[in-house]
Parts: sequence; C-alpha cells; structure tokens
Amino acid sequence: MDPAPLLWTFLPGLHGTEELYDALKARLPGQIQAEFITLPTSGKQDYGTLSSWLDHELAHGPDQQRRLLIAESFSGPLALRWAEKRPDKVAGVVLAASYCDAPLNPGIALLPLRPLFMVRPPRKTLRHFLIGEDASEAEVARLRSVVQAIPAATLSKRARAILELMECDSPVLPDTPVMILQAQSDNLVPWEAQRKLEACYPSAQTHWIESPHLMFQRHPEQCLTYILEFAAEIEKTEAQLQDNG
Repeated sequence: MDPAPLLWTFLPGLHGTEELYDALKARLPGQIQAEFITLPTSGKQDYGTLSSWLDHELAHGPDQQRRLLIAESFSGPLALRWAEKRPDKVAGVVLAASYCDAPLNPGIALLPLRPLFMVRPPRKTLRHFLIGEDASEAEVARLRSVVQAIPAATLSKRARAILELMECDSPVLPDTPVMILQAQSDNLVPWEAQRKLEACYPSAQTHWIESPHLMFQRHPEQCLTYILEFAAEIEKTEAQLQDNG
C-alpha cells in the first residue's frame, strides 16, 4: 500500500493571511493537496501561544496523512515548533525567507511599536523591504491593502514575538527533512540572520533565489520547482521505508 500523499500546509508571513498567495495558488499542480492557514487576528501572538493554536487547528485530517509544512517568514519559527511537537504528523519543513533568531536589533522591542503600524505604509517602504523595487503598481497596492487590513495591535504583537526570538531556543529536528529558501535580495532579513538559520539546520537543503523578501509573491514558479523536488524526495524515501518495513 502506497503512503498517503503529502498535505502541503502553507503558513503565512507577518500578514497572517492567505490573501497574498493568488499567484502561487494559480501555479500549484492539480495533484497537490494544499491548505492555506490564516493566523488569528486577536489575542496573544507569541510563538508559544500560536503553536498551541496551530496544534488545535491542524488536529483534523486522516491520521496516516502527513504534512509538508511550508512556512513563510514570520511562520518559520512556528512551523519548527510544531514539527518538534508533532514529528509523527510532519514529513518535512520548508522555510522561506525566514529566521531562527531576531533578524533585527532586539532593543527595538523597547519602542512603542503599535503606533508605527497605525501609519499607512508608504509604497517606497513596501517596495524596498518586502516586494521589490520592480514590483508592479498592482502588486504594491495589493500588499498595501492586505497590510492595512490587519489590526495594528496584532502586527505589533507579532513584531515583538520576532524580536524575542533567540537562536538557542530553535527546535532540534534530527529526523525531519528541512529545506531553506533564501531571498538573495532580502532587505528585511539580513545576511547574518540568514546564515544563522543555515547554521541551526546544517543538514537542510538550501537554495538561494534572486528575490526580495516576498519570494512566494514575486517568484512563485521557482519556489514551487524547489518545493516539488523536495516533496518528491520525501515521498520516495517514505515509500522505500514502507517497502522495507
């Protein structure tokens, strides 16, 4: 009996919604089973709380079906924590433009962050840090609309959760395949934070993509190519293990 196909579970970035994945969804092969998680917009947003929330959220589905967690940016640490908690449910983890340590100076957490997120984000800022200088006006407008729809309090709580991250707290996943997709032109996650993530998971496959931070939005085809190859390797290995068992 062949193992059940992997369920691709997409976990979003700081925006917390599936609303920025239209380009990626349109390119998903028909045989792929996928779900897109939306994070809660109220309550605590620290990784411990969100991990417990995700555990309840993903309790559905057949026991034999395993997930490929595909986590963008903010959700990377969340995916790693859930993979550590439920190794029997996770076949692999993909980390896209993510981190295991605070990518910015933790001292920023001392600032009143909420007022910063109440300001309408300038287009130049969105282009520089997130979607790229060459993004179309439509892409920038879409991103701006999604960001503005998120409560400022929620964004500030998520930002604080990021700033509280410490490399030493990263989950150890010795038996879980991990793939890291790094954005070559990421103006949000600095090179040092990217290298720390690779150092935390030295056995991970790592691919660098010439992209701004939002690589799923700007380069969905290239990202999917790598993810499809990674998923195929996992499924092949699991089939061999089942045959040998």
